[in-house]
Order: sequence, then structure tokens, then C-alpha cells
Amino acid sequence: MLGALCTLCTLWAAPGYAQVGIVLTVEGDVSVVSGKQECGLRYGLDLEEGDTVRTGEKSWAMLSLLDGARITVRPSTEVRIEAYRYTDSGDAPQNFATLMLVRGSLRAVTGAIARGRNTGYRVRTPEVTLEMRGTDHDITHVAPQFTPVGDASPGSYGKTHAGVGVIKNSRGEVTLSDGQTAFAALRANTPPRLLTADPLFFGLHAYIDRRAAAVGESASKPFLQ
Repeated sequence: MLGALCTLCTLWAAPGYAQVGIVLTVEGDVSVVSGKQECGLRYGLDLEEGDTVRTGEKSWAMLSLLDGARITVRPSTEVRIEAYRYTDSGDAPQNFATLMLVRGSLRAVTGAIARGRNTGYRVRTPEVTLEMRGTDHDITHVAPQFTPVGDASPGSYGKTHAGVGVIKNSRGEVTLSDGQTAFAALRANTPPRLLTADPLFFGLHAYIDRRAAAVGESASKPFLQ
């Protein structure tokens, strides 16, 4: 049954939608909503603009996008590929990517779209937008009904591991450099603010990231040959 559903996902192509990348590797209960179909993710499955990736508890996926970006979708996460445009010959303003993080957490090691001064790589949550102007970024949306490890307040957390990131809401913005983390509270009437220490759930994220990176590196070899 799962194989049949995956075939349906692969065959479905909504008018105007195009491939933006592939599923590099998955672990656990992970699915994609593509058009009107939902199926379990598998290695090598094409991803299209408009697709939504969902991971269950203790499950994750790594996505490889056309510009070379790697997206680690961590446990208990829902993320939608809202918009994606990339061509090798395109000028920087013509290449862009926007992801909508409904809940959960992801890590983005960006590709060609975010090189130089281009600000075309964005992740949105219900509170904030994170503009990525560097290589390695982290964003988490803690919804009230989903409680991560530790005492984390509901809202959005952004962190820059390498490069520069700008996290903003309707009240203001803050710029993040290497190792800095910012937080915007849920439905707050205040701008994002820098944190002096990472929430405890970042420790679990680091474990998932190391595992995903090791498995993803092995899985990517057939696509590089």
C-alpha cells in the first residue's frame, strides 16, 4: 500500500509546479503532502514547490535542494516549500527560496541562493521571518500544544551557526552572527531579542543533526557519481 501511495506522489504534478530537490534520507515516520496525495517519504523521492514534509516523534528527514542546500527536518516538524526558484544562469535576485515552518524545527545549510549578499533564502514561522545571509542556520517554532525538551516558551527561536542571519517580526529585527540565538514570543508585542544561552532542546537538535549529517553524506554518494 505504501509503495502505491509513493507512486501516486511521484506521478502527481500540479500545473506550474516543478521539482526543487530530492529526499536524501529519512528515519522513522515521515510523510509528504504533494498536491492532493500524502505518502511516506523515501530515498530519492522528488520534491516540488508546494510540498509539505511532516515528521513524527523521533523521526527526521534530510532534503537536498537544487542549489546545493541541505535541509534537516527534525522530529515533530511540519514544513512547507512555499516558493523556490533556482537556475545556474539566473542573477541573484531571480533565485530565491521560502519555507514555511508551521511547527517544529529545521536546520538549513544553504547553497548557491544564499551566497554573497543575496537575501533570497527565508524561513517563515507564525511569528517571524529568518533571512539567511550565510551558510548554516537553525530555526524552531514552539507551538503551545507541542512541548520540547526543557522549559522553552512558545514562540520562534533562530540561531546562526555560520554566517549572518536576520530574524524579524512586525515590531523589529535583530541580526545574528556566528553562534548567536534570538527569540520572539508567541503573539508578543515586542521585537525579537538575543538570548544569553540556548534552550535545553538545542542539545537534542545537535544529536539529530550529527546523525542526519552522517547518514546523509553516505546517502548522497549515488547522486554524486
